[in-house]
Amino acid sequence: MRDEDTPQPFILTIIGWSLAIFVSALALFGSILLRSDDPDKLAVDILVAEDIKGFTAVTRNANIQFPADYGRHDDFRQEWWYVTANLTDKEGNDYGVQWTLFRSALSPEQGKGWNNKQVYMAHAVVTTKNHTFYAERFARAGIGQAGVESEPFHAWLDNWQWQSETKAPFPAALKAQDDTFSISLTMAQTQPEILQGDNGYSRKHLNKDVGSYYFSVPAITLEGTLTFEGKEISVNGKGWVDREWSTQALSEDQQGWDWFSIQLNDGRALMVVQVRADDGPYRFGSLTQPNGETKILSHTDITMLPLSFSKMPTSRHLPTEWQIDIEKEDISLRTSPLNTNNWLPFAFPYWEGPIFVEGSAPGVGFMEATGY
Repeated sequence: MRDEDTPQPFILTIIGWSLAIFVSALALFGSILLRSDDPDKLAVDILVAEDIKGFTAVTRNANIQFPADYGRHDDFRQEWWYVTANLTDKEGNDYGVQWTLFRSALSPEQGKGWNNKQVYMAHAVVTTKNHTFYAERFARAGIGQAGVESEPFHAWLDNWQWQSETKAPFPAALKAQDDTFSISLTMAQTQPEILQGDNGYSRKHLNKDVGSYYFSVPAITLEGTLTFEGKEISVNGKGWVDREWSTQALSEDQQGWDWFSIQLNDGRALMVVQVRADDGPYRFGSLTQPNGETKILSHTDITMLPLSFSKMPTSRHLPTEWQIDIEKEDISLRTSPLNTNNWLPFAFPYWEGPIFVEGSAPGVGFMEATGY
């Protein structure tokens, strides 16, 4: 259809949809953008979530159930569905993939259709040794453009989809497509879910009782294709899934975090995080054996030390190589990125990308860093 043949009401409807989604995102994020004196800390600001009245509070009584808690928790202020993967092609070239769907609530009121109070944001990233391809999208729930359904499991924003044929989230197809790249992978679960923290309650502060509900799938397998620069590349590898929801996950004195998911060649999976605050970092994590047995790691179990820093487009320097030690488990690791320049200039900018691991047990993984 030529542009001059397009019905005027249709054009006005599309413009109206786009404007409504933009206004929704502005309503949710605008106050944070205006009050923040540091754009690199916006991801932290939204998790501080000063406006929590009417939302369900996170308590220590998590009672997480599978597969039910892969679904939405609209009574909490925010949540996300997070997939990261370390992949290789038949020639041994390395790639990283990130696929994330975020849900944030404008208010505790639910609403229907265009009055729906849930806003979705999605990030898709493909990393190679020399390039980072990334895209970000926003949409409003209630009109079919974005959402999460449980039977069958389906998380989507436009044509970015995590879709299963049953209420179980695996096996599933993972897809994303933008102007410069596309992702088309199948995912299979190879280890059971693990509950992070205290039976799923994940505390985020050394001295304050703020936190989230948090579980992970420490091992999935992926295969399929990545397309970029006119090439379709067959890949396979392993990945990590995080599910987390909260109403106020961080405190106002916290500045950012450094998160690592690591899959060691001996079959163990390690997650470590430090949340940086005025009075020092708070660390937590987990170590999962090949048979699925998991130990929760406390603040005193984990030592993390940045080894080298890289300059970001923000003109700030960010630690991109780390030493991670878990002395009681005889773990001593050094991490380095596949691509140092994995700064993602999204609405809430952060660094995230695939890493290599050397030391007491080599492997691969993903690193995320915010607030620098």
